[in-house]
Amino acid sequence: MEELTGRAFAPSAISNFFAIHYTGTVPASDLRHTGATGGGYMLSSGVLTTARVVRGAKVAGLRVVVNGDPWYEAATTRTAVELLVDAAGERGCSIDLDQVVGVPIGHGFGASAASALSAVMAVASALSLGLDRDEVAHFAHAADIICRTGLGTVSVIYKYGGAGVIVKAGAPGIAKVLRVRVPRGVRIVTASLAPYEKGLLLSSPAMTAKVNRLGSEAIKMASDLTLESLVRAGESFSEGLGIASPQVRRLARTAKTAGALGASQNMVGHAIHAVVLEGDVKRVASALRSDKLSPEVAVYTLAPGPAVNLD
Repeated sequence: MEELTGRAFAPSAISNFFAIHYTGTVPASDLRHTGATGGGYMLSSGVLTTARVVRGAKVAGLRVVVNGDPWYEAATTRTAVELLVDAAGERGCSIDLDQVVGVPIGHGFGASAASALSAVMAVASALSLGLDRDEVAHFAHAADIICRTGLGTVSVIYKYGGAGVIVKAGAPGIAKVLRVRVPRGVRIVTASLAPYEKGLLLSSPAMTAKVNRLGSEAIKMASDLTLESLVRAGESFSEGLGIASPQVRRLARTAKTAGALGASQNMVGHAIHAVVLEGDVKRVASALRSDKLSPEVAVYTLAPGPAVNLD
């Protein structure tokens, strides 16, 4: 039996505002036209997946190791790969995935989307499936929705880097993204406190209505596609939504007082992201690290490009 290998990297992404677009039931019946509009930032750090696949193995199955943990649930990644291999008729495979996640998990960094996307790209490459890039990415998009871990992140990170606004929701190849102009030297400084359970937010009709009203307003606010407008739209959305804890609001104020251009809650997480000019990064990061809440602080550049295969 031959062991086949593939590797892929997908950048993570922080949403700072969004609107939910379902068609049919929840999860939606038409996943290709389901997703989110909204704005955010693609980060230089993300998820690296190495796939080892054996066709015709005596014992078929899927094993996922996340940051060295063989017991991590990885539900979205598992669902995405299962959808891929079922569609490709590759059910008799033994698949081992080793994932290195470079951002906090469950804090609104799009780790589930990046994990699922890098996984299906790595497996498709290992098996030489020859599928269209949009089609491979669709399995990650579908899994993100089915598992209620996200809505539109896959459609952005599989094709773009930098910052942008999704103006048409849908699966990869259907969603439309407009790029936001970002000056040189901009950094994203983050401060994370705890994982956030977003299932209720993505399934409550009352919350969906509120999110969509605020999200539509934020998209209009960011329509000139400047960094300043994107930052302002995120702050307005977060303030109006009102799900940020007092601790999260405090960290956002700390970042702005220390010199950030703006700061708001990760959508969705008990975490904030601050947009900072290069010369102010040390001061902002130090202020956040010194807070008695002891958040996990990190500094990121924006991703120079989209998800890529590495073999």
